[in-house]
Amino acid sequence: MALVDASEAALRVVRSLGLSPSDVADVLQEASIRAWRHRDQRRGEFKPWFIAIAYREARRPRRRWMTLPAFWTAAAGEPERDERLGDVLTGIRTLPRRQQVVLSLRCEAGLSTKEVAHIMSISEPAAKQLLSRARESLRRALEAHAVEVAQ
Repeated sequence: MALVDASEAALRVVRSLGLSPSDVADVLQEASIRAWRHRDQRRGEFKPWFIAIAYREARRPRRRWMTLPAFWTAAAGEPERDERLGDVLTGIRTLPRRQQVVLSLRCEAGLSTKEVAHIMSISEPAAKQLLSRARESLRRALEAHAVEVAQ
């Protein structure tokens, strides 16, 4: 069950990086192979360890990036909610890549700040600061969009 949970979370994280579906499958396959080869070196929880492997594999330079992750699509619902979601997604696209990733790891994958820091190979205070900056940048982008719409 831990592998399924970790794989689903890794899938969401890798997809949030904007990889094509075939690249996502390649990344997860390679991450699984690496995890199996290095299983004796694991310390701590399995899920953040596996997601870190997938994240590092996805960031390798041979990958191509898309502009918007495929899973960030608005579900049919109430029009006002769909419009707000569209505004948020547009705002997220304007953020720097690292801020997009930290939001995805924290909000989409539901990882703790400590796990996010481990996956991104940064300190926990740096992860908190990056998350704070990402939220503030998104807030500013949404406020700027609201002003444009009001005019």
